[in-house]
Amino acid sequence: MSIKALRTLRAIVQQGSFAAAGDKLGLTQAAVSIQIRQLEEQLGVTLFDRVGRNQVLNHDGRLVLERGEQILDMYDQLGNGLGHEGQCKGELLIGAVFSVQTGALGPVLARLRDRYPQLKIKVMRGMSIDLAERVESGELDAVLITEPQRKIAERYDWSTLECEPFYVVAHKNLPVQSDAEMIRTYPFIRLDPRAWAGTMIDNELRRRGITPDEMMELDSLQAALMMVEQKLGVTVMALGKRKAEYLRQTFSLVPFGDPVIHRNVGVYQRREHSRKALVQAVIDEYIAL
Repeated sequence: MSIKALRTLRAIVQQGSFAAAGDKLGLTQAAVSIQIRQLEEQLGVTLFDRVGRNQVLNHDGRLVLERGEQILDMYDQLGNGLGHEGQCKGELLIGAVFSVQTGALGPVLARLRDRYPQLKIKVMRGMSIDLAERVESGELDAVLITEPQRKIAERYDWSTLECEPFYVVAHKNLPVQSDAEMIRTYPFIRLDPRAWAGTMIDNELRRRGITPDEMMELDSLQAALMMVEQKLGVTVMALGKRKAEYLRQTFSLVPFGDPVIHRNVGVYQRREHSRKALVQAVIDEYIAL
């Protein structure tokens, strides 16, 4: 069997169909079908069952996918550490939520580039839930996100870097009141409830019986800050120390929660992958700040 066929199997499951997997891999649907048929012939089993018009991975298919993931991880790590600077070259693909990107991440990556000048670093932005999925699909090496609000599977690692308190963020000219009074008094700019931080905020509001006057819902912290700056309302977000110090120049920050609630921000990655030593270097630089 070929590594290409295993990658194709993984793409079908990730993308949801043979056609979508072909688009992702740059193959025709027929080519995808041929690779899967050849894999089935080599293994002597059928990997997919037809349910209506859809092909659904069956029990044997799930076992093959699980074992294939292990093979692909090992294959991707084949060159790890080879050569004098095997870990210091190539490309590091990471993701980070907005508060991390505009906080400590810049200084961390600057120090990392000083250590490894031949290293290329790409940073993607998104919500924690979406970035976590991109690690699980193998698109990203690691992500700096809110700690997942679910049990972490054994194939993945979590390292906490910082505990961020939540604040009500208001325009500097508004009179400072308690967090509850500010949310009740002014229009509320809500974060997307799909975001883990958004879920924590909603849970705290319900627990305390605070019913905000919702003005809008946004999936971007940057957009929420722009709305607050225009005096359209107040919002709630978690902020690290560096980001909070910076925002205090423009906004009023009132601790949110009774007691104040916090979220853990850290690194989420696969337990075994080819760039783990570099991700550890990111963790070390972050802690050293």
